Amino acid sequence: MKQWEDIIEVPIPLPFALKIMNAYLIKGKTGYTIVDTGLHDEAGLARWEQAQKEGNWSWADVEKIVLTHYHPDHYGLAGLLQQKTKAPVYMSKTDFDQAQLFFSRESNMPEQLADFYAKHGLTPDRLAQIPGHMQSFYPWVEPHPEPEFIEAGETIQLGDREYVICHTPGHADGHLSFYDPEREFLIGGDFLLPKITPNISLWPACHPNPLQVYLQTLEKMKSLPVKRVFPAHGSSFTHYRERIDALIRHHEKRLASIKDKLKTHGGCTAYDLCRDLFGTNLNIHNLRFALAETLAHLEYLRINGAIGREWSEDQYRYFVN
Repeated sequence: MKQWEDIIEVPIPLPFALKIMNAYLIKGKTGYTIVDTGLHDEAGLARWEQAQKEGNWSWADVEKIVLTHYHPDHYGLAGLLQQKTKAPVYMSKTDFDQAQLFFSRESNMPEQLADFYAKHGLTPDRLAQIPGHMQSFYPWVEPHPEPEFIEAGETIQLGDREYVICHTPGHADGHLSFYDPEREFLIGGDFLLPKITPNISLWPACHPNPLQVYLQTLEKMKSLPVKRVFPAHGSSFTHYRERIDALIRHHEKRLASIKDKLKTHGGCTAYDLCRDLFGTNLNIHNLRFALAETLAHLEYLRINGAIGREWSEDQYRYFVN
């Protein structure tokens, strides 16, 4: 495990293309803070048990568990670890509510998401896979934690240091990052990643323009003096402002490319465009995110007046004005 002063990186294995989610274990004089947890599966739990042996600590040494956002690779083990450690779990209320919306067995989100995708052109054979795919996440996030809610602008003690809580939405509506102003360290979750672009997706019952929110977040956070970022995927890095600029340029290029493709198509569904951008051989997990990211870019353009949308034959079609 890599360590920077009191911050220990704990790489948690994932059964996805990303392979690894970096949790962080922050050491204090009286105990440890866990930031993000991994999925509730055998590999994730085994990795935490290995970290205990390597670091000579136990569940009883954990003082608190802090979550950057609700996505299963960050949230999934929080409930079980809360039971094992008896420690409080802290996260934003927005993201806890969305965890219940997407991953509670009482929610109708699997059917709602399939209906949402049908309106944007997803074919019946792929639509039939959506409910079961969403329901497959339930065991990875259960039991759900009983969290205490924290908000941007507050401070929270992680280890022996006070961190400022920053609201960094876009990837998730209630995404939080944690900033140590003394060392100028940022524990960023999926807000800012060194090699890949965080997935910015449009989902039912969430913010209607997540890409605009994310671009605004990048601009807002750019002025923060940051010497090192601790991301959830990839190694820690120091080129903070350069990475923000690169992500802004990436999305500007993607938006321009989408406009060009719409001109070529002469109007099409989001799924048509998704196949053009990401190919036709995606598994259902990757397709779900690819289509949601395509929609985030389309809705950014539509809401800002660059393209139009019409309802035709029970589907939305996008076109250049």
